[in-house]
Amino acid sequence: MGRKTGYRWRPENGGLQPDYLPETSRSGRYLSLLERQRIAALRSRGLTIRQIAGLLGRAPSTVSRELRRNSRPHDYRVYDAALAHHRCSAARSLPLAGRPHARPGSSPGSGPSRPGRS
Repeated sequence: MGRKTGYRWRPENGGLQPDYLPETSRSGRYLSLLERQRIAALRSRGLTIRQIAGLLGRAPSTVSRELRRNSRPHDYRVYDAALAHHRCSAARSLPLAGRPHARPGSSPGSGPSRPGRS
């Protein structure tokens, strides 16, 4: 993206990059940056969680969970959409912690095999 394009986008979209994906093609599982920005704007206006969820077409539990996870005490309990989206993206890229895979041919709990010992 060129610098001129960025400067043109800013006044046209209130400082936000235009959203090229229609609402229906977005993931139902994850909140998009635009949805997080809407949550932040509606929350700053004083709307309740249920009102925000109704406007976004999401469950109230989703909005509540998003606000609880990303409104930290050291952030003065203020919800920052960009920071929340960054935290979510960073957490999604981490591998899930799971149990270690068993070696083929070993029974569970047998421990490592050592040559020459029985």
